[in-house]
Parts: sequence; C-alpha cells; structure tokens
Amino acid sequence: MITIKNLSVSYGLAPEQYEALRHISLELAGGETCAIVGPSGCGKSTLLRVLAGIITDFSGAVAINGQPITPHQQRIGFIPQNYGLLPWKNVAQNILLGVKIKSRQAADDTEALSVLLQQLGLKGLENRYPGELSGGQQQRVALARSFLLKPDLLLMDEPFSALDAITREEIQAVFLNAWRQRPVSTVLVTHHVEEAVYLGRKIVILTGRPGFLNTVIENPLFGVSDIRSSRDFFQLCLELRKKLKEEWTL
Repeated sequence: MITIKNLSVSYGLAPEQYEALRHISLELAGGETCAIVGPSGCGKSTLLRVLAGIITDFSGAVAINGQPITPHQQRIGFIPQNYGLLPWKNVAQNILLGVKIKSRQAADDTEALSVLLQQLGLKGLENRYPGELSGGQQQRVALARSFLLKPDLLLMDEPFSALDAITREEIQAVFLNAWRQRPVSTVLVTHHVEEAVYLGRKIVILTGRPGFLNTVIENPLFGVSDIRSSRDFFQLCLELRKKLKEEWTL
C-alpha cells in the first residue's frame, strides 16, 4: 500500500518561498493504478519526485507498505517522458539495467526477460539500440525494464505523450496487459482524460497553485473489455473533462 498523509512541499526560502503542494492525502492499495491529472504547475511532477525519493524536504508522511520512502531499500520504477533509455546499450542491456542497479544477478532474470520480450513484442530486437527503434518500441523497452524490476511502486510521468494517437492507444493496451500479469502499484501523470479513464483504477484531480487534491474518483470502468467503444467510457470522459474545466477556470 502507498500512503500519503498531509503532504506539503515548498521550494526556496522565505519571503520568496514557492509552495508546490499543500496537504495532499491519498491511499493506493497494493497493485492499484492511479492516474493523476491537473493543469501545468499544480505539482504533479513534484508529487512523483517525492514518491521517487528524489525530494526529501517536505512536511507530512509518505510510505510504501508502512515504511518511509527509501529508494536504496525499496524498488521504485520510473518511466519519464523520454523513456530513460541509454543509447549506448542495446534492448536487452537496457531492460536489465534496473535489476543490475539493485545488485541482482542479471543471469537470474534470463527467463523473465525472455517472457517479457515475447509479451511486449520485442522478441528479435534484443541486440538493437534505442536509435534503431521507433518511439513505440522504445516505450515497450522502458515498460519491460520496469516490470522486470518487480517494483514496489511504478511511477510514470506522461510516458506516452510523445507517441502519435494510434501508437499511444496501442502502448496503453500493452501496458495494461503487462500490468494484469504483474500487478504493481502505479502512479501515472497524464494530461489525457481518455488515458486517465483507461489506465486509472483511481483518478485523482490536482488543481490550484499550490496544488491540492480536489477530487478522487474510483473508476468503475477500469479493466472493462472494449472500454473505449462504450457509451459509459465516453460519458465518464465527458464528465471528467467538464470537472477539470470548471476547476481550472476558478
């Protein structure tokens, strides 16, 4: 379980101190996905950096399974907008990077690597380098690296934003299929309402400057087959977009 209690984050020193987040409280069950949406500047990326253990100067409490965020003790996967692949390493080496950093023997993950390569459509690309891959293929490599790590928490910062619309939907489905096989607590920041509804069991709206938690929606459509073609999906996206527009224009 991921627990956030009364989290506030500020940058700088008084009198020029900037408050990025104010009194955020949220719980995420083990293996649950959470999509976070909100306007630019509301603290979405700041929240991810706190959860990643990058920002440690904050008030409140953040914990994974009851333990404070400690990256060298816990496994925290992170997929940034640019996928975070090393251009001088091939596909297999990039995927194995996370487990190597955690001081595990890469040889122990050979079978799991093979399964992920097959599952994510990367079989036969093991020796290619990032520059030889399409954007969608690079995203698959980033996903494979994160799932191979078997993280306690997976953080995704607009990971599909650089992809065209069709490829983005395809990779969203790839992620969801991989997540079903290996459920991991996931926090996803996105600007796309449809993406939030498709991937978030829980949808969180952050708003304001400083950012505060405005709304938490338990998504009744998460995991529903052929969700994108349903009227309920369209209706929920419409309602969420209306809610966002109302809050952003206050």
